[in-house]
Amino acid sequence: MAPASGAPEQSEKFMVVRQADQSDGDVAPEVGSGTTSFTLRDFLIAAFYHYRIILLAAALPALVGIVGALSARTEYTASSLLMVIVSREVSTAQNVTDSGPSVLSIEGLKQVEAEVQIVQSAEVARAVVEQIGIDRLFPKGRLATLLGLGGSEDDLDRAIERFQGSMRAAVQANSNIIKVSYTNSDRALAVETTNAIVHSYLAVRRRTLENPTSKILVQEVQRFSNDLSAVDKQIENIKSKAGIIDFAQDAILAANQVDSIIQRQRQVGEREVAVTAQLAEAEKQLAALPNSVFEFAENTNAVPGDEDPNTLTKLLMERDRIAAQYAPGSVLLRELDKQIATVRAKIKVREDRRYVTDRASRNPQINYVQTMVLSLRVEKDSLSRQQVELVEQLKVARERLATLRAVETPLIELNRRRDALNDGFREYQRRAVAASIEETAAQSRQSAVRVVQDAGAAVVKRSLTFPILAGGLFAGLLFGAAAGALASAMRTTMITPHEVESRLGVPVVAVFDMDPDETEIDLSERAIGTCATVLLDARVDGEPVRVFHVLSPDFDDSLPKFSRDLAEEFARQRGRRTLLIDLTTPPPPIPSMRDVEVRGGVAMIGTPVPNLWMFTDVQPSPLLDLRIPISDALRMTMELKTSFDHVLIASNPTVASLLSQRFCQVADGNLVAIQAERTRTPAASHLVGQVTECGGLLLGSILFGRRYYLPEWLYHRT
Repeated sequence: MAPASGAPEQSEKFMVVRQADQSDGDVAPEVGSGTTSFTLRDFLIAAFYHYRIILLAAALPALVGIVGALSARTEYTASSLLMVIVSREVSTAQNVTDSGPSVLSIEGLKQVEAEVQIVQSAEVARAVVEQIGIDRLFPKGRLATLLGLGGSEDDLDRAIERFQGSMRAAVQANSNIIKVSYTNSDRALAVETTNAIVHSYLAVRRRTLENPTSKILVQEVQRFSNDLSAVDKQIENIKSKAGIIDFAQDAILAANQVDSIIQRQRQVGEREVAVTAQLAEAEKQLAALPNSVFEFAENTNAVPGDEDPNTLTKLLMERDRIAAQYAPGSVLLRELDKQIATVRAKIKVREDRRYVTDRASRNPQINYVQTMVLSLRVEKDSLSRQQVELVEQLKVARERLATLRAVETPLIELNRRRDALNDGFREYQRRAVAASIEETAAQSRQSAVRVVQDAGAAVVKRSLTFPILAGGLFAGLLFGAAAGALASAMRTTMITPHEVESRLGVPVVAVFDMDPDETEIDLSERAIGTCATVLLDARVDGEPVRVFHVLSPDFDDSLPKFSRDLAEEFARQRGRRTLLIDLTTPPPPIPSMRDVEVRGGVAMIGTPVPNLWMFTDVQPSPLLDLRIPISDALRMTMELKTSFDHVLIASNPTVASLLSQRFCQVADGNLVAIQAERTRTPAASHLVGQVTECGGLLLGSILFGRRYYLPEWLYHRT
């Protein structure tokens, strides 16, 4: 049923209940066409629901594009043209003295491509960077700080790499013309740098085409250097594996270590023998010592805590004092005489009994000798452990000595080879320097490359502000759409009846909206009445549904109120005898046991609402006993149908899981209560599967707390 605002989705088979605002109050529910396809309205609802995530994901690339557009500068590209003359003078030409053609066409193309590679070489780039300066090419700024380019020599390699990215050299189509260009935000600097590239290339080319005599010597020097490096690496590897710093010193230390450990073994052995002898003698003397010393024995008849004589003396002194102050025969004197007589009687009785106490002192030498024995035993155990540890140390020291002996011969051979290579390296290096001086003095060959166009003659201006801005905005749209789709796909809750039907595969019987203030679900009388009409009109095999079972996959605070309001609707407005069994909340208190009656295995009491009875206690309700067979439960359910027109059961698997399964079987129809934006899809699917597995008939689902995220005018147009 769709309201006047057109907000809820329409369903062709089931009624949709909505009571959200005043504009819908005069419009009767309608029956629409249900569909499980993804519509434009579903897309817009998901977009408005996840608008924060979409805006955040879209804002990041858009912001990057705006910042990039604001920081983008106009770039100037200066170009220079070089013509490569392919003739006999080229060093790669064959048959120079022959009268025939000097080179083939394919060789000419290779030569032009080789010239391009020379222009793009790191040597040319290094020369240009050093000539222009890193500070001019890459001024200090935020970008330069991020790239680590500050003009220092340590950053020269990265500056060359960045410079090569801004430099271009390519062969023009079907010609021997090379176009060299450089891009920079400063027009004058772009022209200057392009000219510097051409001049540096020509200088490098001249050096490359010089007499290779020095190159051969340099190669030999490099070969000797590589051999020396390889030998040094082998020596270093052997020393690293053997743990050697200086072989002679390590050998002496290893031999001394073995000798030191052997001496310590002897010392420990001597000490162990001495401790064993001392221990045996101490144990022998300990066995011969007497346990006690007779000179310290005492015999006394004193009883500990005997204060009777002292008490008698105090009483006699008190009597003398009282006798001096009072007349003979006074009460105080008679009382003191009684106490004195009592104490004397106790003393007399104790004198008749003889008490004797013997005390003997233990021999103090025993403690001393026992301490000595314990100390010797501990020392003996320590010496035994030390002997074992010394054996392990000796083993490790001998292994170290064996390792040094094994690497001694390879080290001697490698050192001898290194000395020979070092002598050859020095000789060839001296000769290479002399050849280089001779070649510098010689006349250089005429260059085979001509400059056709100067860099200042062709400068192209280009700005990337608008492309970067458009790219940022387009990326923002893509990121926002991807973020919305990902958030919608990862969302485990359901917000619309369409999602409930598509994910659970069950129709939505009723939808209850959230109040406009979004504090509680709208369970108004009209909404409950419309839902009751839909349920009363339902038919199963042509018969009306009389026992309804509404269950929720988790704790649902709106389910108890809904079941109570629906039961009151059946009883008060429809005049149906209705029984409400609410297992989601504790049963109401019983005013008197006389008011409780049991029908169909359920203990119930009447309510102030006419024709409405409510379940009251589990103990006297056989139907709620899980031990009874299903046949008895079905029989009791039939008795309830005889006594009542409708039975409404509300349960929650988290509170009464087994009872929910029992009522799924005995009820005529089951309804699943779904909380919009709260109930997780796996929990609801699991509950639907439980109802199906129990053999219960699933009528559909009820959606509570639905919110509308689209504006009303947009609902009408989608």
